[in-house]
Amino acid sequence: MALSNLLLKLSNQSKELEQSIQATKEKNDAKLSARKAELETQLVTARTKLTDMMNAAADEDAADWADARKSVSDAFESLRSDSSARRAKWSAKRAGGTADDAEADALDSIDFAIYAIQEAEYAVLDAATARDEADEKAADAALKAATADEPVS
Repeated sequence: MALSNLLLKLSNQSKELEQSIQATKEKNDAKLSARKAELETQLVTARTKLTDMMNAAADEDAADWADARKSVSDAFESLRSDSSARRAKWSAKRAGGTADDAEADALDSIDFAIYAIQEAEYAVLDAATARDEADEKAADAALKAATADEPVS
């Protein structure tokens, strides 16, 4: 997927997050439930895609990247699972504490997402730098080859 498409996808995801936050503020349970169902579907699709990518990873770098992505996916799944388990044990007295824990999980996920975006930006800049260097070396090699073919006067 092209970088611009990924950035557009990230932008759209951010807008959907803002809409979810607005629905939370409006106490719109129907919107929240629908969004959670939609996210779950997207996550299942992403996990399936990740699994397919891991199975298709042929070289060591691709396998390492797939392992890292799976590790991140597993970490978020663990956060959701832990959060769900805590909510299952809610009582009227503990609801506030459990809500605080859920909010802390959300903040941790946001911090991790920011970190992931920063890592992605670094990788994009690294890739752009590597591409520029490769293009420069190719141009230098072409120039050397062209000057080697010219007769010396």
